[in-house]
Amino acid sequence: MRKEYELQTDVLATIVAATPVEKKHADLLTTFATRTDYRSLRYVMTRDTYSPSPARIINADGREVSPDYRAWIDAELQAHGGSARAVWLAHKDAGYLLTEKELLLHYFVHDRGGQQTNFVQIGVWEEQEFVERELFPRTDRWGLPDVADLRHGASGMGAEQFKRRSLGRPSYRLHELVDMYRFAELAENLYLDRHRVRGDRRVIETDCNTGEQRSLTIRELTPGYDQMQWSGRRFFDDWADSSAGRSGERACQRWTFATHDYVDQQGDRELSFVPQWAHTRKVAELKNTRNLDVYSLYGKLTQFDERIGMPFSWYFYGLHGNLVKSGQMERVLEAAEAGLIVLPEHDYRVLRRWGDAPYGF
Repeated sequence: MRKEYELQTDVLATIVAATPVEKKHADLLTTFATRTDYRSLRYVMTRDTYSPSPARIINADGREVSPDYRAWIDAELQAHGGSARAVWLAHKDAGYLLTEKELLLHYFVHDRGGQQTNFVQIGVWEEQEFVERELFPRTDRWGLPDVADLRHGASGMGAEQFKRRSLGRPSYRLHELVDMYRFAELAENLYLDRHRVRGDRRVIETDCNTGEQRSLTIRELTPGYDQMQWSGRRFFDDWADSSAGRSGERACQRWTFATHDYVDQQGDRELSFVPQWAHTRKVAELKNTRNLDVYSLYGKLTQFDERIGMPFSWYFYGLHGNLVKSGQMERVLEAAEAGLIVLPEHDYRVLRRWGDAPYGF
């Protein structure tokens, strides 16, 4: 079922799948510009962190035995009493070949301008199928795959030497069209509703010295409870208020957002995202800064901004936490308040808000 913030349609999926793959996605961008409402679509970044996955089974002549490896292997295990050895005996001489798909996830953005959340994020898979290996070893000399190996298509299953080769041309497959304005609005409303309900819950506080007890709400026990915000909203507000947004930078062209839509065991729904940087230059983590004085530390953060090509970028990378650490952000805040370094006032206010109520991803 399509979610409230999703915009994809079967027609659009068909259009994307029919577009030939090119290195710089020229045809895909043209397709979106001429056949959809997303005429200002821009490429942002590619994630290549996905492991190859089993795809199909074909025979030695290239004819398809099954379009879905995992469905086929589950059916075979069921037909042979759950015995991996029995499945092997039934097919070891068939010469079946396993294909795998290598995946790249390309991110594009249609920026509608205005608020920093006012954009559509489009994810498109690029898939290349390979003939990976023979599905089953011909002998049991070196041991046989177990049930877990079969179900996962473990790469060590086929013992015979086999030259991996590509099968056909790469293709596109539509992954998502997320209206981030709607996503953020819904996520924030869900957060506030859940936060309000939790704030009304009562707990018993016991005085350790007198044993006296009193009933309080979570709200009463938590200073600033009603001022707490959804972290996603804070990210975009911080961007708009800081030198990043004030310089004209758009968050959606500097970051992509891995969205999550989760329902817990109590039936409570939660929407969140993890920002993913879109820089293409190699940028090193800020390491070994503990022994640096604060001037040297801030100098390294300034160099970091220059490397990224955007003011105050170190703050948002600090929220992500991989290249810049929260402890480095804390030291800058302390130094700014001690008058040792000077931040633009709007950046100081953003950093001060974070210091009062830290958050990250």
